[in-house]
Amino acid sequence: MKKVIALLLVAVLCCGLFAACGNEAPAAPAAPADPAAPAAPADPAPAAPADGKTYTLVVVNHDAATSMCEAYIETLFNMMAEESGGRLKFEYNPGGSLLGATETIDGVKDGMADIAWSCTSFFSKRFPVSEFINLCANGITSARMATDVYQQMYEEIPELQKEFADWKIVGLHSCSYGPVSTVGKKIEKPEDFKGLQIRTAGTIASQYLTALGATPVSIPTGEVYEGVSKGVFDGFTNDWHNIDCFKLFEPIDYCLDLPISYTSCFVLMNKDTYAGLPADLQAIIDKYCGNYAGDMAGYYWDSCNYWVADKMRENGVEVYKPSEELAAWATSDEIVNSIHEWYVGYLNEMGLDGQAIYDKCMEIVAENAAAHADDWAAEFHYSDWTYTPDNY
Repeated sequence: MKKVIALLLVAVLCCGLFAACGNEAPAAPAAPADPAAPAAPADPAPAAPADGKTYTLVVVNHDAATSMCEAYIETLFNMMAEESGGRLKFEYNPGGSLLGATETIDGVKDGMADIAWSCTSFFSKRFPVSEFINLCANGITSARMATDVYQQMYEEIPELQKEFADWKIVGLHSCSYGPVSTVGKKIEKPEDFKGLQIRTAGTIASQYLTALGATPVSIPTGEVYEGVSKGVFDGFTNDWHNIDCFKLFEPIDYCLDLPISYTSCFVLMNKDTYAGLPADLQAIIDKYCGNYAGDMAGYYWDSCNYWVADKMRENGVEVYKPSEELAAWATSDEIVNSIHEWYVGYLNEMGLDGQAIYDKCMEIVAENAAAHADDWAAEFHYSDWTYTPDNY
């Protein structure tokens, strides 16, 4: 019996040897790694399976609890909570109660909060490509259009993708534009801008106001009401939703409905928080992320042009459109080209190909123009948004 077993083992070894010595050419040795080539990204860790646990995520926002911004955030995430059957819970911290306006995104990146809403105007030079949305007279005519442009920019411009490498993006969108609100002086002609001190946010808007002849003033939004009430400066370019949030319709007399600029905004999530969720909850978050979250925001912010303007009129503010002369001058090549050239140089200073990125962004704007030609055809309110990802 032992001899039989030994013979069988020899036969098996021989079969293996013949298979190894067949007619197939031996495999070529692996090429040496190129030290200059970037390392291949590691495969993401698989999400944990459904576990039935409840996960509470901390959400921060610097705007007030009564703001439309907070209404947007809570509506969006409450939909996720409902779809999760209560396994996703969101703890809301508006008004900068947990993290200040300039602390939110780094707080989320570092794990002090899980999700934040904010905008690029608080983070100078950190999101230079995103700031194209803020560029005055760039062809964008609504927050909905700006949102579509922003989302396409992210898909097609690698330099923009790099700006958000530290977070999971819930949504990219735009605020409503900022009109020019003033105390005492009504702006009717180009020369009326000269000598005015106007509070504004962001480098690009400041450059534009300077080109118009005004002096930009940079102070936190929370100090605008008192500053304009006491005559420290003459007015501001806060956007429509901000005017409502901080009751800035109370101390002013006039509102020139001249779009100074839109503002690129975002809802960002901590990557580790997302990775730590089971797969079924990740799927729910992903369902609401991206175009749905962004488009919902664009709709919300555009609605402000109607109901906030009505609130201003109720408080005695004269809301008026610029004359043809004033509008033509404010969007003339003389004014606009200088700002756009400045933006190209700004991108170059960031080590980017400014002209190529600017040209690509303007191309994307042109591609989206027709779809948004009728954005202002009918009045609406943000509460009219009844879409879900299933019927959108």
